[in-house]
Amino acid sequence: MNRRALVTGLGAMLAAPMKGRSQVLIAVIATIIATCIIVDADEEPATLTKGKFAVPISREVVKADWTSRAYSDPKIQYYAQGWARVEHTHPVSLIMTIVAGRMEFVFGGQRVVIEPGDELFYPAYTVHSARNLHDGTTQMMESYKR
Repeated sequence: MNRRALVTGLGAMLAAPMKGRSQVLIAVIATIIATCIIVDADEEPATLTKGKFAVPISREVVKADWTSRAYSDPKIQYYAQGWARVEHTHPVSLIMTIVAGRMEFVFGGQRVVIEPGDELFYPAYTVHSARNLHDGTTQMMESYKR
């Protein structure tokens, strides 16, 4: 069960009318269990590995590494100078490296800056914002896993 489905189901359960102490106790226990499932999901938190790949970036080396970990064939995306996106999520786990430029990501108030050769991973539905810090277009190689 993914996080969105779990949280939606939990919200529906808590919104339902409850009578009696046993129903309240069951709702409290369900909330505690759901919180543990969300926190202990089989996914890792956002992870930054500085200098993972040699610069200049070799698409073949990155592709071999990522596809061996069940990620899709990497694609290069271009982000214009000044590009930014407010908090959002993706329905897939993402992994990326910078080919040229510099990007900033913010996860729960934690600022992460990635530069050429760094690898950033974050699981599906991770709330984050992003922006291009480079004085020109940033080229970012990205891949996903469902």
